[in-house]
Amino acid sequence: MTDMPRITLLPVGNPDRRALDDLARDLGGMGFDVELAGRHALPQGAFDARRGQFHADALLGLALSVRAERVLAVTDVDLYAGDLNFVFGIAQPSGEACVISLFRLYLDADEEHFRGRALKEAVHELGHTFGLGHCANPGCVMWFSNTLGETDRKGAAYCPRCEETLHLVRRPA
Repeated sequence: MTDMPRITLLPVGNPDRRALDDLARDLGGMGFDVELAGRHALPQGAFDARRGQFHADALLGLALSVRAERVLAVTDVDLYAGDLNFVFGIAQPSGEACVISLFRLYLDADEEHFRGRALKEAVHELGHTFGLGHCANPGCVMWFSNTLGETDRKGAAYCPRCEETLHLVRRPA
């Protein structure tokens, strides 16, 4: 990846510091320019007591309020969006912000699997901010993961088709 924007990792709530440091390092290893911002509190009114989850759009709104080139909010709480039971993350399509939750990524995972899952979900949501949609290639990071098994099976990189789309999107006019 060349000419990628600076990614600001925004801790929201109380995500594990080691997980944040690992994610920053892993994203850096993929060519992203990453900086870690200060921790933010969970947004007021984001918690739905009936569901026992936080509304992902509220966290996306918080991420959008941060002045940065590209913001990846990382939280440790369970998220939902719309009528979905849960989401691993959410993004502003072709925008500047996205959110991932580490909450479900820890399930049945040793450190290596957890770290891989966090990276895949971060790269996936960042891909949406770069204008990528879901991919039909099950090995591509842009494949839609509905389960942890699907997340585990897909790769952490963009497939050649998505990579080409990224280059077309990032190419100056």
